[in-house]
Parts: sequence; C-alpha cells; structure tokens
Amino acid sequence: MTHADFEQEVCQATGEELDVIRNRGFSLLVMPTRGPLSVDWDAVQQLEPMRYLPRRRRKRCAA
Repeated sequence: MTHADFEQEVCQATGEELDVIRNRGFSLLVMPTRGPLSVDWDAVQQLEPMRYLPRRRRKRCAA
C-alpha cells in the first residue's frame, strides 16, 4: 500500500477531505516481526546446564 492509497483509505473511513488528512500527519507504520514472547527454559538449560542452577543459601554455624 502506498502512502497515497493509505491517505485515500483514511479519507473514506473518516469522511474528511484529503487536505485535512495530510495536515494531520497520518502515516503508515510497518511493524517489525517479532519472535515468540515466551522462553523454553528446558531448551535454555540444555544449552548452558550449569549457568542456571539455583543458588542455595549457606547455613550459618552456631558459635
């Protein structure tokens, strides 16, 4: 879709004149593709098994 096509679609959808739409500065944004928004921790741990081990608190000795 070209910018001119986009402006025409906005004009038809809003009922405004083309000059009004151009003065308001409408623009067409292209969103980048994203990967999944989740993490497979089992797969991560297989790649780096020792890095993600839980830390355990050390018990203090009674003096």
